[in-house]
Amino acid sequence: MHIFGFELEFNHETIRKKIEDCCHKHAKGYVCIVDGPSLVRSHTNPDFLRLLQGAYFNSCDGGSVAAMASRLHKQDLRAFTGPEIFAEYITRTEFRQIILGNTEEMFQKVVQKVQNVPHLSHIQLPFCEVEEFDYKSIAQEIEHLDADIIWVSLGAPKQEFFMQKLLPHLNRGLMLGVGAALGFYLGEFKDYSFRIGEYRFNWIYRIFVEPKKQFARVRTIFRYYPQIYLKEKKRINK
Repeated sequence: MHIFGFELEFNHETIRKKIEDCCHKHAKGYVCIVDGPSLVRSHTNPDFLRLLQGAYFNSCDGGSVAAMASRLHKQDLRAFTGPEIFAEYITRTEFRQIILGNTEEMFQKVVQKVQNVPHLSHIQLPFCEVEEFDYKSIAQEIEHLDADIIWVSLGAPKQEFFMQKLLPHLNRGLMLGVGAALGFYLGEFKDYSFRIGEYRFNWIYRIFVEPKKQFARVRTIFRYYPQIYLKEKKRINK
């Protein structure tokens, strides 16, 4: 679906098909998981909007994003979140997978949880700015491991710009920016099942864990959501 200035996929089966087709065809690309702050960023940062426009596809991570899209287009649209996609595919033994970024300790916790999953590797990245990574060298490491799925865990928006810059150096592999998905998968973040429609309440727990960061996110969403909604509604009416 073309919405908010870029393509955003809500159909879960279509998302699964796109992931698996890319792997089977030995193609390459990057996937952005769009939550509320990412949607706001696309509205305020033209570079980030172009990044989303250049993705292999974008999946909806935020319940508020799905609810807004549902209201605008009068459809029942559902998010397919980064933690959900990660949990579904990390145990798929037919795909070679890499976790790119995060810590070795976190990777070993994932290995212990998934257990008998072959071809699961980790490349730890240096702590540096997006412009400072040696993308050619990183791509060579990935090529050596012959990865189908590359989970990029650097935090948004760093991981999205990282994927955009790494893509030209890759020969194959689908990168997915998963942010906090590893933490949710390992139970280090709460994933509340309670919701009202598509509105999820993970952010309530995370406000207590990361109050400064989460309050800033919520303030930004409340500030820009009305503008985004009205802009998209005007486009639809035209």
